[in-house]
Amino acid sequence: MRKKLLTYLLIYFTFLFWKCTNPFSIRTAEPPILTGEKQLSKNLQNHPDSLLAKLRYAFLQKNSIYYQECLADSQEVGKNFVFVPEKNESFRFTNWSRQDEINYFSNLINQNDLDRIEIEFYDHAEWNAAPTSTDTLSTQFAYRINLIFRKRVETYQGRTVMKILRSTLSQWYIYHWEDFHPGREEQATWSTLKADYRYN
Repeated sequence: MRKKLLTYLLIYFTFLFWKCTNPFSIRTAEPPILTGEKQLSKNLQNHPDSLLAKLRYAFLQKNSIYYQECLADSQEVGKNFVFVPEKNESFRFTNWSRQDEINYFSNLINQNDLDRIEIEFYDHAEWNAAPTSTDTLSTQFAYRINLIFRKRVETYQGRTVMKILRSTLSQWYIYHWEDFHPGREEQATWSTLKADYRYN
C-alpha cells in the first residue's frame, strides 16, 4: 500500500513540475505601456533600437504623436526630415515635406474601416556611425506592412535605408529615409503607402 502511495505521489509531483513554468526562464518582452506624457514617450528615443521600436509601436497603436516625434524637426535638431521614395513612385512625391509625412500617417490611421496594422522589420543591419560623427548613424532593413481593413487587406513590402541623428538631449531622430523596391514588379512599397494616403 505504501509503495502504491509513493508511486502516485511521484506521478503527481512529476506532472505538477512538468506543467509549471521555470521561474528562472526569460520571458518574451511585451510592448511598453505608455501614458500620454510627452516626456515618457520621448524616453523611447534614447537608443537607436528603441527609436525603431517606437516607430513600429506608433503603427500598432495608431498613434500619430509617437510617429511625429520620431521625425527630425529642423527647429528642434537643426536638420530637416527627408524622404526619398523608391524610383517607381518618385513622381508622386513632389515637394514632400515632414508635414506631408505626418499627414499621410494621420490620414492612414483615421480610416474608418481600418481594424489594425501589422508591421514587421527584419534583416536588420548593424548601426553604422558616420565617419565624421558618432551622433549620426545609419542602418537598413526589410519591412512588411499589412493594413487589415474590415473587407480587405493591403500589403506593402520593400527595403529601407534610414539615417538617424542624436540631439543635444541625447534623443534620436530619423532625418533621412530612403525606400527601395523589393524587386517584384507587382509589389507595393512604403512609398506607395505614403503616396496613397497623402491626401485621403
